[in-house]
Amino acid sequence: MISNQRGNALLTVIITSLVMMTIGMAIISSTIGGAKRTEVRETDIDITYEGLKAVEEISSALVGQLQKTKPLEIDSLTPVNINSKIAGFLQSDILPSYESQDSIKCITIIDVSGKSAVNLLGNQCSINNATEFRTFDLDYLDTNLTRVYEILVQTQNPASEQGKIEKTIRKRIILSPIPSFLKYALGSREQLELNGSPHLAGNMYAKSLAISGEAHYQLTTNSNKKVEAPLPSIIGDIYTSYDKQTYDHMKSLVRTNRFYPFTPSPEIKQDSQFADISFNQTYDQEVGKVLDSLNLSFPGAITQSNLKNAIKSTFLSGNILSPLLDKGILNSTVLGDILISGDVTVKNLTNSGVNLIVDGDVTIIGNTVMNIGNIISTGDVTISNLDKEMTIENIVSSGKVAIEANSPVTIAENIVSTDSIVFQSQNSTSIIEGNIFSGKNLTIQGDANDPSGENDEILFDSVIYAKGKTSISNLNITGKKDGSDQSGQLILLSKGELLVTRMNEFTYYANEKEERGTSLLPQSNEIVKPLQAFFYTDSDATLYGVGSLFYVNGGVFSKGTLTVNAVRGNVTDMDTIQSDLLSKQEERLSRFIVNYNKDVLLSKLEALPKVEALSLISDEIIVE
Repeated sequence: MISNQRGNALLTVIITSLVMMTIGMAIISSTIGGAKRTEVRETDIDITYEGLKAVEEISSALVGQLQKTKPLEIDSLTPVNINSKIAGFLQSDILPSYESQDSIKCITIIDVSGKSAVNLLGNQCSINNATEFRTFDLDYLDTNLTRVYEILVQTQNPASEQGKIEKTIRKRIILSPIPSFLKYALGSREQLELNGSPHLAGNMYAKSLAISGEAHYQLTTNSNKKVEAPLPSIIGDIYTSYDKQTYDHMKSLVRTNRFYPFTPSPEIKQDSQFADISFNQTYDQEVGKVLDSLNLSFPGAITQSNLKNAIKSTFLSGNILSPLLDKGILNSTVLGDILISGDVTVKNLTNSGVNLIVDGDVTIIGNTVMNIGNIISTGDVTISNLDKEMTIENIVSSGKVAIEANSPVTIAENIVSTDSIVFQSQNSTSIIEGNIFSGKNLTIQGDANDPSGENDEILFDSVIYAKGKTSISNLNITGKKDGSDQSGQLILLSKGELLVTRMNEFTYYANEKEERGTSLLPQSNEIVKPLQAFFYTDSDATLYGVGSLFYVNGGVFSKGTLTVNAVRGNVTDMDTIQSDLLSKQEERLSRFIVNYNKDVLLSKLEALPKVEALSLISDEIIVE
């Protein structure tokens, strides 16, 4: 009996020891496995970081090479050699420095500008999934230096580590000869003043920055007032050229949280390669292209007297046999090129494509459908379309150009005036497909007294230069649809002051609430249409989103001081704004919104201002 009990006790001890040993081994195995998983995870993080670091270093190195006197300066590049130059730089200056790094498997650069992805280094870092690269099918690669590249870095864990881990990091960049203002939603080369609560979805640029919790506005009596509003909201970063005092001040704004409470504060970054534009030089070059296309080229500056003399010497130097005129009114049945000495009035032309070349003023009155060719005049051009549709190719005038569209007017080509240009849309939708060049002021406006809401609109797909002051008011500006999902844009550059006012005045979004966790933009089905545009002025600009509702898909930039005033919420009357907005602004959509649209970087390039260096614009980063 005693022996049997001793045998049972021994068996119990053995079983207990075995169970404890098994549990211990399981714990040890789990610990070892956990350590291995931790080690693999750490390796995964490390090689991903190495890849991200490499693509940023390559981007930074490219920026340095794009400057004057460097191997990739703009004067040394052509549409034919740009890819080989970029590939050569990568081979000689980039790849050797990474060859000794065990974590970097390979590096290459992919051109995705055209119809298909092209590896510029051949089999180096081969593309297994070329169809996964988004390509841009740009149609101007033979004439322009703009290119879209993907820097591709493949990383691997060193052989001594546990497991096999590989990562592919892709960073898309855009190289383009564009002015830097097109890279920002809002900015100023001098002082940027944000008063109240504008909303910016995109990066900003400022030499210096001022932020106030009060928005300025004006009553009809011209008396200046202020109203309290939440602080600005920015979904993006703020860039500046490096100046220690300015940089420290901007940093202090971030630290003291001088921004809208429902969005994270922006970061302060540097743009050391800001490319300004040469306005006058580009204006003369682009006007010269238009005049050349019409056989109106001449040496010297684009002045009123030079243009007038060129029109006379090119088209009106011989004996002019004027067509039938009745008290200065042109016969409506004329055909072809019509040369006229003296002022002329044109009504209801029955034939298409009539070219009017006039040594004097031109007045056109439309009551029927009219398809006019080119209008070339040494005097003023005045157009009043009362009914039906009117289409005009080019307008060239050494005087003023004034267009009043009570019914739709389409400008199929360009407008050039050495004086001022006024385009007024009255209860209609007009189209401008060409570029506009105003030698003095430019005014684009609608009807200030629409009784049933804003119904004046101009569809743009053009670049506009104005050497004087630019004023836009009381109408909607949108991009002209081209038959696909793409929409045209307006890029407007003004030498003088820029004034944009009374846009969608006293209107508001149907859904006024902001959606948390989003870009704080209006919903896509809103009746209020955004302006599809980039605005630039060589001077100062003041913009309002108080009584007006200012909503732009694009950007606004000033070489001088740019002042923005904005509130959030519905405003129905300027006299009651203080009480209307009291405690009703937070979490409401701003009345001044700029949503950056980077598609402009790949469009309208031929007519944009010339710069001294290519810009590098960082785009998407993908980790696979």
